[in-house]
Amino acid sequence: MGKGTISLATWVNEQQSRGQYAFTRAEAQAALSKQAPTLTKAIQRLCASGRIERVCRGFYAIVPLEYKGAGGVPAEWYLSKLMKVRRLPFYVGLLTAAAWHGAGHQQPQELHVVTVKQTRKVKTKRTRISFFVSRQLPHGLTEDRRTQTGDVPVSTPAWTALDLLRFQSRLGGFDSITPVLAELAENIRIKDLLDASVREQDRSLVRRLGWLLSALGFDEKVKPLLRALQKERPIKVLLDPAKPPRGRYDSLWCVVKNAELILEP
Repeated sequence: MGKGTISLATWVNEQQSRGQYAFTRAEAQAALSKQAPTLTKAIQRLCASGRIERVCRGFYAIVPLEYKGAGGVPAEWYLSKLMKVRRLPFYVGLLTAAAWHGAGHQQPQELHVVTVKQTRKVKTKRTRISFFVSRQLPHGLTEDRRTQTGDVPVSTPAWTALDLLRFQSRLGGFDSITPVLAELAENIRIKDLLDASVREQDRSLVRRLGWLLSALGFDEKVKPLLRALQKERPIKVLLDPAKPPRGRYDSLWCVVKNAELILEP
């Protein structure tokens, strides 16, 4: 068939057969050469039938039959393409990364994505994507996670822990992230922790994380980190920056314990 002679539905089927589960309006327009009103109506019909879902303006996810009941495909299936279209570097982080690393009692309802620019939250029937802006992204440590459509970068356990402290105010505060850190600590490797500490520019985060891991019973894991920090200029750090600066001072880590560790049973 020549260009423009197939329907949008047929073209969508072809995309899925190639392992593609997302497309832009511009891509469909270029492939089918349909007039804008005609393409708009075709998109509306497929959205109404549940064959595709609108993720954001001009960007659509393809929904296989077996996922119609779930309201759509997992966001990680189309995340890489979405960020490529937006020309933004990214990695999956925070509570999503923690869950993927085995921490957290349940899968978070939001997909947490770290990037370099303010980006509007994405909402679909199945999931939400929240974006967190970090100037530290170029230094972040990530590893690949396999999805239906390819690999996506996810922060390592150690870098995830630093990000949880970095964005604690958006995640419910210190008391909310502490139980997650307690579970995540099991999967933090000593080398990963040291690599992350060297890359992290905010030294207060490093000291807070070291103190927390020690308090959670991972003294052996943090000994190399403590030795490295003792070679640096000491800075007094609040365990929880959101609380008053009152509490016992730990001269070993230079941390003021102005918050209690509250862990779920």
